[in-house]
Amino acid sequence: MQILKNIIFFFILLIQSQIADSQNVSDSLTNLLHNTKDESVKVKLLLKLSKNEEISNPAKSLEYSELALKLAKEIDFDSAEVRSLILIGSNLCRLNKLNEAIEISEQIVKRAEKEDMQLEIADGRSIMAVAYAQGGDFDNSSKLYFENLKLFEKLNEKYLIASTLGNIATDFIELENYDKALQYLNRSLEIGTEINNEVIIADQYTNLAGLYWMGYQDIEKSIEFYKKAIILAKKINDPYLEALNLLNIGHLYREMNKIDSSMFYIFKSIDLFPLYNNSVLIADCYIALSNNYISQNNINLSKEYALKSYKIGNDFQNIQTIYNAAELLQKILLIESDSLAAYKYMEIKFKAQDSLYFMQNQNELFKLEFHYNQDKSIKEHKIKQLKIIITFGFIVITLISGLIIFLLIYSRQKIKIKNIILEKDKSEADLIFKSKELSLNLISLLKKNELISGIINNLNEIEKIKTFDDVNKNVRKLNQNIKYHFDDKLVQEFSVQFNENNYDFYNKLIEEFPTLTKSELKLCAYLRLNMSTKEITTLTGQTIETLDKARYRLRKKLGLTNVNSNLNLFLMQF
Repeated sequence: MQILKNIIFFFILLIQSQIADSQNVSDSLTNLLHNTKDESVKVKLLLKLSKNEEISNPAKSLEYSELALKLAKEIDFDSAEVRSLILIGSNLCRLNKLNEAIEISEQIVKRAEKEDMQLEIADGRSIMAVAYAQGGDFDNSSKLYFENLKLFEKLNEKYLIASTLGNIATDFIELENYDKALQYLNRSLEIGTEINNEVIIADQYTNLAGLYWMGYQDIEKSIEFYKKAIILAKKINDPYLEALNLLNIGHLYREMNKIDSSMFYIFKSIDLFPLYNNSVLIADCYIALSNNYISQNNINLSKEYALKSYKIGNDFQNIQTIYNAAELLQKILLIESDSLAAYKYMEIKFKAQDSLYFMQNQNELFKLEFHYNQDKSIKEHKIKQLKIIITFGFIVITLISGLIIFLLIYSRQKIKIKNIILEKDKSEADLIFKSKELSLNLISLLKKNELISGIINNLNEIEKIKTFDDVNKNVRKLNQNIKYHFDDKLVQEFSVQFNENNYDFYNKLIEEFPTLTKSELKLCAYLRLNMSTKEITTLTGQTIETLDKARYRLRKKLGLTNVNSNLNLFLMQF
């Protein structure tokens, strides 16, 4: 499974590039960096230097990307800040600093969203996904890849869709869900074929070969896909991919005990790997050759390649290489009957084995710590969100409560003001009514005074008359004058005045009781003014008996059959 992990690591993290001229490129870029004074150009050169060192020296690449980030912040070069963060995140993954890589990737997503850099958002998620996968959290890794897949489908970026499908497939391989992995690899391959992208096709052939080898144990199918990948690697001029797949075929033929075929492919792989100065993979080739020579009973060559591998392991302090080489040398020396030397390598092997166990335990502890930190971070984030929700809810409730209280106070004040206005209107109406009533009474009083004054004048004239006939004549004249002032003219004048001041009163009465006569309406007006029987008889010249009959008829028309019903109060309602 280690070989498949190596394959996955290279195809998720590494940008395939020609590394043979890496040092020359770095030197040229460094010279340009020292010779330029333009700060934005310096940022771009630092990013190129970081990119150039990304595979061969991630620590150096990290150093360049951090310098680029610092300078980009100083000159407000926003897009360069995002690109710097992406390189920092990628290098942190390579250096196995997963928690830091996740923190950086979160910054990338946040900054890229601010600048509306859709593809850079996806880069941030991809770095986070790689960090989760390296920490063994393939569920979160796949979740992030699926988010990217949704984005790429929206943007119709078919190359990125195919690449992401391949990444999802590798997560399913690690989860040992091989059928699901095969489904996604085939989808990726279909899109790669549709857009005629040979890089995607070569990558997925390599992944399919690893799946059939480690997942389905179908060696022949695996070799078939490796050979297809090699053909495309040559076509797209990618010697590294070609060398890696040649080595894998060499391992497979060895499992099939086809030693000659295994040797053929391993030697072809060795011819290509030195171009990349990848000593660990060269040591792996030497181990494979040493095992093959043992199978051919060629102990000398087996020992020679085992020692070469052991030297590389020591030079680069690669414990796995030391362990594999020491195990081979112990076996070879036992065949040569050199027990003392074999014992020496056995000790080295056990020491390397202990180191590997320790490293494995450290890795497991790291994963546990990583998951603990992630769970803690998630819980803290949820608690923070909950606090925000509670605070927001409290603010909303407070605002709503305040609004309700304000509306209640406002409504109460509004009702209070309305009542004050109504009271004022009622008082004004009463005042107007009393004023009109006073005016009518004054008119009546004036009329009466006028009448009395006329009577007094007439009586004075009568006193002066000598003859009976003249007295009788003046008395008749006085009587006629008194009758005139008590006829309907005065009453009509009163009715006109009352009607002008109480227009609605007559209208409402006539609307509800259309059978009322004019004299009954006048009586209603007198009663509405709360005039007494004596006052009404004085004003109209009627007798009390006549007025009582008129009141009785009026009560009957108004439907007031109950003797306890007050006619005056009833009319006050109109």
